[in-house]
Amino acid sequence: MTIKNILVAYNGSPQAQGALKTALVMAERYGAHLTGVLAHGLPNLLYAYGGHVPQAAMDQLEEADKAHRDEVRKAFLETTSGYPANMTHFLDVYGEADEMLMEVALGYDLIVMGTQEKRSDFQHMEVHADVVARNSGKPVVVVPFGYDPTAYNDRVLLAWDGKRAASRAMSDAIHLLKAESEISVLCVGKAEKAEASALPAVSNLERHGFAVKLITRKARKIAKTVLQVAEEEKTGMLVMGAYEHAKIAEDLFGGVTDTVLKKATVPVLLSH
Repeated sequence: MTIKNILVAYNGSPQAQGALKTALVMAERYGAHLTGVLAHGLPNLLYAYGGHVPQAAMDQLEEADKAHRDEVRKAFLETTSGYPANMTHFLDVYGEADEMLMEVALGYDLIVMGTQEKRSDFQHMEVHADVVARNSGKPVVVVPFGYDPTAYNDRVLLAWDGKRAASRAMSDAIHLLKAESEISVLCVGKAEKAEASALPAVSNLERHGFAVKLITRKARKIAKTVLQVAEEEKTGMLVMGAYEHAKIAEDLFGGVTDTVLKKATVPVLLSH
């Protein structure tokens, strides 16, 4: 278990607050440093109409924006007040939110994020789990809205399809798990073929000392099956490879990753 440096995307929204509380539980569990990052660009109004807005109005908008960022920092510090001060950090970074989050994340083990906000009053402070999971090169834990972090446990479900992203997700998860973690490996397809596909993953996890159970399901709706098994197994975290298909295909037709993120009731660790 080598997770010692957790980065949580925090903009003060209810989704971000849930992610922070879960990240705090994880940090306490692993004895890790916890860093909150507020990544932001210009307020949308200034970005779109800056050349047409009177200077006095621009100054007021910038002051209001700074005041909001100060409130976000304050909320972060209040939420983490019980954690050692020398292991708690906060960054306010300027630039396009997703790009800056990914740039900062290069020096961290793990990114924790909330789910997508439906309506944001501060879109210039909003980050997107799908963009970060695809492009950051880091494992991303997405915490569903309303999740109770006290429910976080050592039961893990690895959704295995035998592809590169799933293999990466398995390796990322190994660094996150305690030795007593119980791992279920789920393969969707005909039993014989699914078992053969999952054998390398099961063997690898067992050699790392984990208790492993193989589950095979024959089903056409993969996302629905993954979510159903996660519930049946009382999973504390769902681990899966993310976005194996091109972005345009995902955007046009949807995909397993997006469906799982929209409907999951437990944190989802994504690797790409």
